[in-house]
Amino acid sequence: MLLSIKEYLNVHNMKTLKSFRRIILSMLLLSVCGWLYTCKKGGTDPQKQAANATSHICGQVNGVQAIYWDLMNGIPRTDILGGLPTIKNIGGTYSHPQFPLLSFIYPAGYTPQTDGTSGAVGVNLIRNDQKAIWRYTSIFYNGNASASQVLNNEVTQLRAFLGSTGAVATVCSQQSTLPRAAGISSNIASAFITFDGFTAVLSVSITTETGLGAEQINIAVTAAPTNEFSNEILNIFLPIDYELLYTGNGELDSDGDGVPDSQDAAPFDPTKH
Repeated sequence: MLLSIKEYLNVHNMKTLKSFRRIILSMLLLSVCGWLYTCKKGGTDPQKQAANATSHICGQVNGVQAIYWDLMNGIPRTDILGGLPTIKNIGGTYSHPQFPLLSFIYPAGYTPQTDGTSGAVGVNLIRNDQKAIWRYTSIFYNGNASASQVLNNEVTQLRAFLGSTGAVATVCSQQSTLPRAAGISSNIASAFITFDGFTAVLSVSITTETGLGAEQINIAVTAAPTNEFSNEILNIFLPIDYELLYTGNGELDSDGDGVPDSQDAAPFDPTKH
């Protein structure tokens, strides 16, 4: 099982879950019109249709992977082809045992493993051959850590999980600070990397509030063999991301406070936005 950053940071009890979906999934809302439009086209391999796509923030990444990298960094894309992303070969439904709002349908050939380290809510969805993973976890940490520190540790843990011993090539990376509200900001780091025949995208957001003395760490990781990465994006990673943001009635408002999750810094706490 993939080790968690929580062991590295000696995490204490979690008080709230501020979802990283605000960063990596909110742009999906802007992309829905594009997906709905392309549903009409049909009959063409979406990877071939997206072959000429280029990342708006990293010219070295193309095709489906460029679209995915941009979405993971909050860059809106309306050129995801092949229709709305859905799991086509259903393996089961995951629901977090302590936070059932963290739930989604997962594909056959993958097994979910709840991130059981104290102080976090998360799950590692691992392909049964141990060569691909979709990971999401949120941690309330009593201390100070940088997004780049957390990201580097995630890279180390990911390589250990995949049995990597070779060098890591960083294809693209991003770092930024995003103001949320008065006294609240997020430090963000992301990386598109390759190593030993694998490709991975990792994103980390650390949200701090002045005077709180603690921070919210949100982590998203996806990885697969390089020659399968685009296929896993289209059939596994994006469909699960989409599930977490939308319901059949529209965009998800998990805590019922009237603020959709993509705009809510605390989507499971009705007293905070």
